[in-house]
Amino acid sequence: MIRRVFGEQDLEQLRRLLSDAAGVVPMRGIYEGERHPSVIGMRHDVDDNHGSLRTAVAIAKWEAEHGFRSTYFILHTARYFELRRDLELFTALDTIASHGHEIGIHADAIGLALVTGEDPDVILERGLMRLRSYGHEVVGVAAHGNSICRPAGFVNDEQFIECARPEMGEPDRMVSWGYHKLRLAPRPLADFGLLYDTHRLPHGRYLSDSGGKWNEPFPGQGSGQLHVLWHPDWWSRAFPTLQPVEA
Repeated sequence: MIRRVFGEQDLEQLRRLLSDAAGVVPMRGIYEGERHPSVIGMRHDVDDNHGSLRTAVAIAKWEAEHGFRSTYFILHTARYFELRRDLELFTALDTIASHGHEIGIHADAIGLALVTGEDPDVILERGLMRLRSYGHEVVGVAAHGNSICRPAGFVNDEQFIECARPEMGEPDRMVSWGYHKLRLAPRPLADFGLLYDTHRLPHGRYLSDSGGKWNEPFPGQGSGQLHVLWHPDWWSRAFPTLQPVEA
């Protein structure tokens, strides 16, 4: 299967939206106080589809050419994160960061712990250590929507005290998947050297391409600051020089 949803016309439409802003900044910039409605906060969740890391590099270069900066949340449970692909990952992230972008972690530790039985804190710390060993100051996190999250009744950012979701239950409740059970034991973001969870940053509008389509009519209506999430998974067709990758 080839992941190709958005094309060059969609990229141009997005460029026009971003160019109208007073600035396009990484999510750390929003955390640090860039809250003006005319500033856009932008991020990418680099998921586990074939070619997504390569497309992320192409997007990072395109953004830099247009004066945009963003955050790339790297999925520590993705196939591109395997140790055998260490040089490929190091090179890709070095290229992204060298173009002025922030590197964050796409947290999937609870999801993996429910499958393997391992401690989620150990899983997350291992992923953070790997990214930081490349020289990146990783201080931001975004929860990954693992396919088992909804049926098992949790969100991956519930690993952190600041990200409690009362509508889903007590912060320290038991969750289960198959034969595996896990009691959530949230800790402060600071315990992991993290400053912010992107879902907790204030905004007025939120535009996302999750699932391969915009969550609302493009470019989104309403007042307040706009945050934009786009996934490299869906954008390989927008960069003709990239060769399609078969799953």
